[in-house]
Amino acid sequence: PLAVREFLEFISSRYESMDEAFVVIDGEKGNGKITCREFEEGIRKMKCKKFKGQNEASRISEIFRYLDPSGEGEISKQEWAVLNKMLKEIDLSIWEFVQFCDRTWPRVDPASLSTAWHALDEDGSGSITKKERVGVLREAG
Repeated sequence: PLAVREFLEFISSRYESMDEAFVVIDGEKGNGKITCREFEEGIRKMKCKKFKGQNEASRISEIFRYLDPSGEGEISKQEWAVLNKMLKEIDLSIWEFVQFCDRTWPRVDPASLSTAWHALDEDGSGSITKKERVGVLREAG
């Protein structure tokens, strides 16, 4: 769902890990589960404005229901971990798309992809970490 992807975008750009975001919502001494009310309050605490407007409550509820597939009324850490899987899938999709473009349009100036890659791969390791990606995206605005 779009609302889930938007929420994932928001937290992945502001927190080092999905676990860190979970703790912000559940609290330092939380019980390891997030209720709907905690989730709503957590989104406000995070200063997430992505869902402001007429449909705010229904969009937040949509995210909560997605993360609570069992319908118990709580999001466990295991259920929350689906966000990590989604983020990895997005990263893989981007990588595959870049590879596709490189194979499909070899006449395109190869320096343009190389320049973009080097801008994101700040430490020159040959891979782009979340910290690098988030840092560059924050700088870009």
